[in-house]
Amino acid sequence: MSDVIRVESLVKVYGDNSRVGPISLTVKKSEVYGLVGPNGSGKTTTIRAILGLLRPTSGKVSVLGRNPFNNPAEVNALIGYSPEVPIFPPFFSARKLLEVNCKLGGLSRREAECRISEVLDLTGLVEHADRKIGNFSKGMVQRLSIGQALIADPEILLLDEPMLGVDPIGRVKIRDVVLELKRRGKTVLFSSHELYEVERLSDRMGMVYMGKMVLEGGVDELLSRYEMGSRVLATVKRDLDPGVIDSLKSIDGVLSVNVEGRRLTIGIDGANNPSDKIAEVLVTSGCGLEELRPLNPSLEDVFVKVVKGDVNR
Repeated sequence: MSDVIRVESLVKVYGDNSRVGPISLTVKKSEVYGLVGPNGSGKTTTIRAILGLLRPTSGKVSVLGRNPFNNPAEVNALIGYSPEVPIFPPFFSARKLLEVNCKLGGLSRREAECRISEVLDLTGLVEHADRKIGNFSKGMVQRLSIGQALIADPEILLLDEPMLGVDPIGRVKIRDVVLELKRRGKTVLFSSHELYEVERLSDRMGMVYMGKMVLEGGVDELLSRYEMGSRVLATVKRDLDPGVIDSLKSIDGVLSVNVEGRRLTIGIDGANNPSDKIAEVLVTSGCGLEELRPLNPSLEDVFVKVVKGDVNR
């Protein structure tokens, strides 16, 4: 796949001497790329540089081979952008907002009608098209923001924290929109501070921490690259006595026991799986064992390991 977005050693030094970078990333055609990191880690700075809204102190940015600072009109025509906190006139309806975007984009009346209909259908807002935006939920506003970014049918979508403040049902709907855009061949870069969302949606991802890129690669490849060790998750109905925890730790093959309420994460020796013995101890203790299952590594595990310096990148 060809590179759609390239960011090379981007550094931005602000007036207060705070610094973001170096950040480097590559986004391929027709993939979903997740840029993840804590708030203030440099995600929005990177997106604004890709858009040509913020000139880096050093480094290079290109969008389909074009420099967004030398060719702003060309680059803007390629990108649809949904900001972290979209703000729309509350007295506008969704349809009215999209009509205004169509006029700004120079679409004919017939083209506008087709695009508005398609965007409302894609974002699941057909039934709410004529409601005032001021009465929309947070999730509906975010979907409308993605919709207005799609009006000109751009090749690339930049979504800054699209899940921010959205309830679970709204998140599912936004995920569906992003996955449909991927199916249609669009290239999507979205930022998030939630590793769970990035893991669910992304083909490839970059992790930023304290202003620097600390990890980049395919999601599946990163999960397999960093061996987390074998673990099992046990869920019980009643709190465990300290003596039961001591019994679990004494089992041959149990490496660690971490207790969070009634959930136990137990590190085990994969070559000498003690799961049967763990189950026996928990059942005979009368704790009411509800579940005992292998626990696969997550991006959160990888991220924590990397930022703690427990692995070599």
